[in-house]
Amino acid sequence: MHVKDHFTKFSWLFSLLSKEARYVALNLKNIFYTFGPPKILQSDNGKEFVANIILNLKLDWPDLIIINGRPRHPQSQGLVERANAVVQKMLGKWLETNESRDWPSGLGPVMLAINNCRSQSTKKTPYEMVFGQRVRSDHDFWLQIHQQTENKSVINEEELPTSIIDDLNFGNEEFIEDDCLCDATFSKTLVLSSDINKFESKELNNHDSHKRIRDEAEKNYIRTAERQLKNYQQRLKRQKVYQINDIVGLKIAEVDRSNTAPSILPCKIIEVIRKEESLNTLYKLVTVDGIITDLFSSTDLIDLSETISAELRQLDHSTVPNITFIQACQIFTQFKAINSCKCMGSCDTKRCPCKRQSIKCCSKCHRGKCVSCKNNI
Repeated sequence: MHVKDHFTKFSWLFSLLSKEARYVALNLKNIFYTFGPPKILQSDNGKEFVANIILNLKLDWPDLIIINGRPRHPQSQGLVERANAVVQKMLGKWLETNESRDWPSGLGPVMLAINNCRSQSTKKTPYEMVFGQRVRSDHDFWLQIHQQTENKSVINEEELPTSIIDDLNFGNEEFIEDDCLCDATFSKTLVLSSDINKFESKELNNHDSHKRIRDEAEKNYIRTAERQLKNYQQRLKRQKVYQINDIVGLKIAEVDRSNTAPSILPCKIIEVIRKEESLNTLYKLVTVDGIITDLFSSTDLIDLSETISAELRQLDHSTVPNITFIQACQIFTQFKAINSCKCMGSCDTKRCPCKRQSIKCCSKCHRGKCVSCKNNI
């Protein structure tokens, strides 16, 4: 499970026992209780994110807005999708370097490495953005401790240099009343005030430093966002404009088709929706099997105007039902994910769901592992 903060780019990585919603919700709650809830929780449209246990997060945080991305549309989750690719590469490298197959143990090192990489949009590392300082792996303080403990795994406090002990005890001193006959009240107050001023001064410096880091990052972030918005608007101006009855295609996701099935879903435009406040134009599409309930932009479409598609061109869309994009893809490709078998044998008896329904096994059957299937010939 990969969680990422949009502004700071800070990442959290978790290994899950399964993709059940309860495990997802548990990790989200731990993050929210530690760092506070976000304004918006954006996720893909997986069933584990639309379950009631996720929606119940709003009971604890009523102001939380939950946004689920469009099915089969990774562009709506571009930030995390790109980060997932980085995580996979870094985790693979960690497993290779450490000659290990225990990938959950690699999530911590990978997470630390990602959170200490400089972001192009903020010009800061995620760690700096969240904690106001760089990770202290190379700090003089840790170097001194390392020199003292080079041959020991555990050391006693009295073995440390005085300078390190003073740093460890800073702010934790207990002010013990002096036993002498002088003005003890004045002496104690003076020492206490001195230490408080010293502590407050350090706290203020840390706060100012953290605020400066976040302010600089915010300026860089806004500058990057404005540049991306400008580029996006320029692309919209150059995009192809389609008309009603034009024939277009939509790319079919690999999970909705077999390896030999068509990869493009032919459609006809039946409605063009232009919003005054936006340069983006949306299109409503129909296939021979039904009207797709989702709307699509020009960047999602493939021009198929030169194809024949006689059946689609002559289609009366008032006679077909409404269907989802996923349903349209699976009907067109005759995809049978629900009925695909998980047999590990030869599939030559009616214990196999495919054999029982007199249909051939496909590449989605057997969990991709069976090589002795006799029902695919």
